[in-house]
Amino acid sequence: MEYFVTSTTMPPVLEENASDWNATSASGVGGRVLRRSTFPDDGYTRILLYAVIFVLAIAGNSLVIATLAHDRRMRTVTNLFLLNLAVSDLLLAVLCMPFTLIPTLLQNFIFGKAMCVLIRYMQGAPLTTSRIR
Repeated sequence: MEYFVTSTTMPPVLEENASDWNATSASGVGGRVLRRSTFPDDGYTRILLYAVIFVLAIAGNSLVIATLAHDRRMRTVTNLFLLNLAVSDLLLAVLCMPFTLIPTLLQNFIFGKAMCVLIRYMQGAPLTTSRIR
């Protein structure tokens, strides 16, 4: 598909046409062709990046939780806030990443209607727990 820029505001509004690889200025803004930066994604790159981030999130946040829970001298107000952030980030990694990657790769949500509603709630819950009030 080819996309034509119909607005000069940021971000540009694109119209579908024929090619996926470039964007051309329809309004004649300078007569320039805007090239779309494409990420060569065959699925394996995305899986690799998600896996690396997932493993690092699990390992790093687990170490923070273990350190803060193990040592009594580490139980300060600031460290309890850090513990809350680590638990929230761990929940995000476990609840968001698999349920975002799989439907993106398959182009379909395969987990059912009940899981769709539950996952939307569970993805928002850790975000609200880490906010300062």
